[in-house]
Amino acid sequence: MTSPKVPVPSRCTRAVALNGTDGHVTLADDVLAGAGAYTLATWVRLDGTPATWARIFDIGTGVTANMFLTPAADSGKLRFAITAGGGGAEQRIEADPLPTGRWVHVAVAYGSGTAVLYTDGREVGRNTAVTVEPAHFGNHIRAGYLGRSQYPDPYLKAAFDDFRVYGRTLTANEVATLARS
Repeated sequence: MTSPKVPVPSRCTRAVALNGTDGHVTLADDVLAGAGAYTLATWVRLDGTPATWARIFDIGTGVTANMFLTPAADSGKLRFAITAGGGGAEQRIEADPLPTGRWVHVAVAYGSGTAVLYTDGREVGRNTAVTVEPAHFGNHIRAGYLGRSQYPDPYLKAAFDDFRVYGRTLTANEVATLARS
């Protein structure tokens, strides 16, 4: 993890608060490297209106090959995107913006060409034509972050709790169970 961050009252376990200036969490090397199926899930509390393109998570090898979840895309919506060909080649899911000032469970589940975006255990978006997987990023994923982008985007002012990475596609019922815990 990278400073500045502070433990804060949490939703599930022990949360970390990021200041929106330079605070972020660095994920383990090669998280999701070679994955053909995955689920990422976390509790997040946005502390104020997020800056456009700030990240909940961002994982990849740089600006050409990555996957991210932003609470504020240029459309103003929550967006999951994955690409192995840069920003113009993103495969996306968009949904209504997340509320601020309260804990929200977010998850992205992918397998067999379908990515599903969840908030608070409910499906809010789906793309059944996803052809890019972390396996297409190459042999080494160089960067994985919570609260920070691989692009020169703003940092996210938020708190995170119970970030989870699964090497398989969780079912809708499994995601709903995580959101209830």
